[in-house]
Amino acid sequence: MGDRSTRRGAVGTDPRRDSRAARTAAAGLLTALWLVAFLRALNRVFVLNFSTAGPNVTGLLALALVTGWTVPVVARVADRPVAWHATVAVALGGLGLSLVGGTLVSLAGAVVFLSATTPPLVALAGDLRERFAVAAALGVLTHGALRAVLDTAPPYATPLGRGLLVALALVTLAAWWLVTRESPPDATALAAPGGATATAFLFVQATFLGLAPRVSLWTGRSLLVVLAATTLGLVAGAAWVARRGAPGRRATVAWSVALLLGLAALLFGPGPGVAALPAAAATVLLCARGCRAGTTTARRTGLGVAGVQAVGLVLTVTVVLAMNWAFVPGVGPLVRGWQAQLLLTLGAMLPGAVLLRERTAAADRVDPAPATEPSREPVAGGRRALLTAAGLGLLGLGGAAARRVTPSDEVPAADSVTALSFNIHQYIDARGRHNLESVRDLLAEADAGIVGLQETAGGRLTAGGLDGVRWLARELDLHAAAGPPTRIASYGVALLSRWPIREERWVVLPSTDTATRVALAAVVESPLGDLPVVVAHLETEGAVRVEQAERVVELARETGDPARALVLGDFNATPDERPYAVLTDAFADPWAGVGSEGDTYSASDPRKRIDYALVGRDWAHERGTVVGSPSVSDHLGVSVRLTRPPE
Repeated sequence: MGDRSTRRGAVGTDPRRDSRAARTAAAGLLTALWLVAFLRALNRVFVLNFSTAGPNVTGLLALALVTGWTVPVVARVADRPVAWHATVAVALGGLGLSLVGGTLVSLAGAVVFLSATTPPLVALAGDLRERFAVAAALGVLTHGALRAVLDTAPPYATPLGRGLLVALALVTLAAWWLVTRESPPDATALAAPGGATATAFLFVQATFLGLAPRVSLWTGRSLLVVLAATTLGLVAGAAWVARRGAPGRRATVAWSVALLLGLAALLFGPGPGVAALPAAAATVLLCARGCRAGTTTARRTGLGVAGVQAVGLVLTVTVVLAMNWAFVPGVGPLVRGWQAQLLLTLGAMLPGAVLLRERTAAADRVDPAPATEPSREPVAGGRRALLTAAGLGLLGLGGAAARRVTPSDEVPAADSVTALSFNIHQYIDARGRHNLESVRDLLAEADAGIVGLQETAGGRLTAGGLDGVRWLARELDLHAAAGPPTRIASYGVALLSRWPIREERWVVLPSTDTATRVALAAVVESPLGDLPVVVAHLETEGAVRVEQAERVVELARETGDPARALVLGDFNATPDERPYAVLTDAFADPWAGVGSEGDTYSASDPRKRIDYALVGRDWAHERGTVVGSPSVSDHLGVSVRLTRPPE
């Protein structure tokens, strides 16, 4: 057996095991930062295409995210430790650039980070083999914990998030220094065939499954349920790999089916949030299977990574087109309504990459795992990794639970209620920057008891999985209702209230060949009594707006007494257009006849009045204020004040 001190070292530790632990930590941290940077890059490309310049050819910038070419380039100098240090330094420099720059500069910084981190991640996948799946699970859990602490906000969107991101980058740098201090990676690690599988794993996590807020908003299920299911799935998958190694061939087929069935349950209709559990576990196990030992060349590994990235980006961009089809003439209508199928195809990339690895095993001279039985070899240091995973999962769940929206149900007496309507431009201001804090500060200053918001669908792929309604409600201590689920591919509307909300429901408004528009109806238990509220967002042009306005009036009648109703919205119609006439036949407009004083669009040069706060005929009312600026949104908000009618 040998002397224990000889095997373990003078202090009773195993240097090989400590090195593996450091490499696992470094791989997990790089994975977490990769997810942050990838989502940042998608958001910046989207802003350049849709939010600021309109649909244009800048979408081709997404091709810069095909970074597999860096693998054979770094392989040429991989035997020089300084090359690895320079690679990580360039990566962290790009991350810093993505924090401080404008839209193009921050996109360039994110691309630099992703390009520079591709070789280290591939090298760690080649060095850790099956254990890379455990590290990848740790990375997803780290990212999930970060987002839970930030109450689903992207790290770039708030000062706290940016501070935590800098801290995470510094910890990653320290972990990488420990890894490379004695034995930096070499060209051999870059020639391992697991890079494509690792890349497919990252795409599955970044595009849907790895963001509990996105899954929650897509399905309409509780964030805590989805987060718990995802966390348990990742920990369970890591536990399997840590104790038993990669699954065998038959188990791999079963887990591939589990992944696709779990994703399908989440993507097609309001499936149960617990379906995320088997799907998350399956991703870890499939990642382990595809990252087993093997030999190939750095060039082939780079081509495999680039191939997965290219397919993944084509599918990702097509998902974005499907969600915004009305604004992409020609291509958009062809993919209308296909967002769920495309996301399922993105999920299928992971088992597809594993299958391709199996088919090319002989050509790559891989020693495959047994055909029927899983590997029984435990992964060195697995217990420590599992404890870390469990701790990160608990941190994420604790952060989400601590930040639940729990406003008071008290309804104190009051003589008036102020209501505000505001289009918040998908949490992006007129310059393409995140506007979460600006919107919060504006709403706090306006001190409105009821707020109708439009363009709130932050759970979209390009918004980084943000539940902005939840974030604003918690920050302002307000009740909230939102709709519809993001699978509907609408802009989204929401209602915030100082008082309890009940009987909320959303409806799809009549449409032609245009983007989906919706309305949200609810009853607010206000100090003035039950108040039916409708929040709506009409089409930008066309006769269909008349039908939409008629449906809004009908919805107000279905919700309660229209004479006591409140209708808030971006109606995309000026007072001289027919939709306005339909609405004001049923409701009063406190801002009628004010001229340019009530103009709300655009925020930088307001020349049109298209945002409204209308009230039922029974209310005494008065005009409020027009609020906002380009640093908050491309629209201005408009408010009214309701008072009890004379007895």
